[in-house]
Amino acid sequence: MPTDDDLPRKRPWDNDRHDDEADRPRRRRPGDDEDDHDERPRRRPRAEDVDDYDDDRPRRRPRGDDDDDRPRRSAPQSNGLAIAGLILSVLGFCTCGLAAVPGIICSAIAMSKPVGRGLAVAGLVVGLLGVLVGGSIGVGLMLPAVQKVREAAARQKNSNNMKQIGLALLNQESANGTMSAPYATDNRGQVNRDLSWRVGVLPYIEQDSVYRQFDLSQAWNSPQNQRPANTMIGTYSSPLSAEPGSTKTPYRVFYGGGAMFNEDGKPVRITDVADGISNTIMAVHAVEEVPWAQPRELLYNPNAPLPQLWANNRPVTQVLMADGSVRMVKKTVSEQTLRNAITRSDGQRLGADW
Repeated sequence: MPTDDDLPRKRPWDNDRHDDEADRPRRRRPGDDEDDHDERPRRRPRAEDVDDYDDDRPRRRPRGDDDDDRPRRSAPQSNGLAIAGLILSVLGFCTCGLAAVPGIICSAIAMSKPVGRGLAVAGLVVGLLGVLVGGSIGVGLMLPAVQKVREAAARQKNSNNMKQIGLALLNQESANGTMSAPYATDNRGQVNRDLSWRVGVLPYIEQDSVYRQFDLSQAWNSPQNQRPANTMIGTYSSPLSAEPGSTKTPYRVFYGGGAMFNEDGKPVRITDVADGISNTIMAVHAVEEVPWAQPRELLYNPNAPLPQLWANNRPVTQVLMADGSVRMVKKTVSEQTLRNAITRSDGQRLGADW
């Protein structure tokens, strides 16, 4: 009789193998009962077994069917104006606004279209940015040019004023035989050292009505002469002045020391200008301005420094010659050449830098 030691022993892994076999799906046999709770995977029926069942499923129709009336998705449409507006706006932004305006117009029209509104909005935004940026850059570039044009116009107006003054002095010399400067003369021909020569030439610059209001025997700031002295004279007002339109003037003459006019106010004739009227300064545009009726001129001293004739921000100044012409004198002109031009009969020729 076999003992317990002779019987086959149960090994630990035998339980795991049986558990795996229980979990393994089994092939269904014809005699097995239907069980609703059987969750084991089943093999899909073959096509020939379910032909009748498949006939009831909806099938996709061929694309070539004529009776297909289902709504189909239309092809995406584009907005040519929106695209053109965006392109022009981008070009306008890159070219400082030159093409931005047409781009904005095209984008605005494209907004009324049912498609492409996003591109139209983008075109409007980019176009407006192009106009703003381009306008700012354009203004920045135009400001220096506009400033130069204004300065040129001011210099031309200043030159015309000086020519009128020169013509007035020459006409005074033709009418009376002499030019009265730096002082005016009264009705008896006496020099009034308290009244400027600019009062004496008023009739020759179409200001005879102001001239008749002056008492030529009184000082420029006397009570009788106060009213006409405070009248603004356009010919004496420079557009280059710090206070244009005031009663002050920068147009002054040199006198004394051999200059164009005498220190004692004795009248001068054209024939007294031995160096030539085209080589002698009659009046200058000085930096310091004075009331136009005040006899405050530039006393010339050959041994003293010259007065300031050039403003700090201007490289040139304008001078009136004895022949009535106006010259532009650069700041780089030598002092000796300028002194030779101030004097009327020193016999010195003007330098090459004049």
